[in-house]
Amino acid sequence: MADDIKLSELEQVDEAWNFPLFEAIFKRRSRRFGLGMEIPEGPNKFKSQHEPVPLDEVEEALLIGAGTGVSGLNLSDMPHTPRPNNLDAVANWDGMCNTMVEHVGRTWASPCGNHGTELFYTNDEGVYLMKLREVQPVKLCDIETKSDRDRLIDFVRANRVKLFDGRLDIPRNTGAIMSFNMYNANMPGTTLFMPVSDVTEEMINAIMLQADLGQYLVDDRNGMKPCIKERWIREGWVNTPVPLTMFETNLSLAITGAESAFIGHNIMLALQAMGLGGWLYGGMTSFVVMGGTPMAQGLGFRFESNPKDPNAFPMPIGIDGAFESFRPPYYKDMDAAVDAIVAKKFGPNGTFNPFSRKPAPYKNRADFLAHVPRTPEQTIEICKETCRYIWDTYGTFPSLVPAMQLYIYIQAQHIELDFYDKYYDGPAYLKTHKEHMEKWHKAKGAMKKVA
Repeated sequence: MADDIKLSELEQVDEAWNFPLFEAIFKRRSRRFGLGMEIPEGPNKFKSQHEPVPLDEVEEALLIGAGTGVSGLNLSDMPHTPRPNNLDAVANWDGMCNTMVEHVGRTWASPCGNHGTELFYTNDEGVYLMKLREVQPVKLCDIETKSDRDRLIDFVRANRVKLFDGRLDIPRNTGAIMSFNMYNANMPGTTLFMPVSDVTEEMINAIMLQADLGQYLVDDRNGMKPCIKERWIREGWVNTPVPLTMFETNLSLAITGAESAFIGHNIMLALQAMGLGGWLYGGMTSFVVMGGTPMAQGLGFRFESNPKDPNAFPMPIGIDGAFESFRPPYYKDMDAAVDAIVAKKFGPNGTFNPFSRKPAPYKNRADFLAHVPRTPEQTIEICKETCRYIWDTYGTFPSLVPAMQLYIYIQAQHIELDFYDKYYDGPAYLKTHKEHMEKWHKAKGAMKKVA
């Protein structure tokens, strides 16, 4: 693909951009059978007579932009009032907008704007990470005019990290791939997207949020022992216990379940608009895909054993230098990890620092941010004590769920129309699918017959 390509000048991109939203929603389907694929036996036995056609750079850029694009600044339109010292007043307090981690707006929603999920993908050429944690938007709405679309190609190129050459290394057996996905998952010509969520950043942030609301964690696997010093309860800063396992489980669902699902659904809607096949699924073994077994290199995540539980399976904690969780060994200790989260919000280049370089959505940025209350020192200390308790007691953080999680996969491919024409009673695909090869790949020979 030429370096000077402009999405704003491509008719097929314009048509996809203006595809009706509700048509995409109601006609969204999993269309799993792509060019070059085969179901070898059974009532829908079929062998494609075409060779696979990989997605080109424009197609992948649009899907990545839809799935995990930086779209502007979030509005953070909540009350900015300081936390009362009296717990009775906290019960009716309308404040704490400083729970937001970033003012970055993405194409998907995230608890407290932390956006702890990064998108990995693989195609015939390699395995990639879209490294977007530190990317800041240009303005309130980054993709506002037709010419703004041209930045999507550069956005992907600038923030893509190539991890490995060639397609993702995972074995084709049922230890890694569900039997019904064996014929099509990660096949030549496909692009497989894998959103991986770091739950540690929002977990630390949420512990501070809870403390500000008068809540504290108790260890329900250790006689409901408070994860903090008793003095915080005696002094009236917190008074409502929350079980640790419930907190971690709910938070894990809020991060991985919500963020990954939003990313996947965005990509799925874009597939309809562009006329691509594909589907969202969970039919792979995440630890194999991430690289936590001898079966395959996978994505190359670092897996750490737990010295306090030698029988526990090693857990994924990050990719060194590329995507790291907020815990040791990436930080000296849990106190340092908490300090890093606080610094993201209030440090020299913090979200709420009026003198930082980070953009904000407000007209009078510096004056507005100067009036945003800081997280109280009591709350920060409660968070540190809680995180230290979890680490010292369980030898890991979080105590129950993996720090890095991958459960959802989204695959995109060029659809094999002949399969759907043969077996389905009625329109099994959209006009966009029927016209895709003509409009997006006009060069003759784009679809080659199998020799």
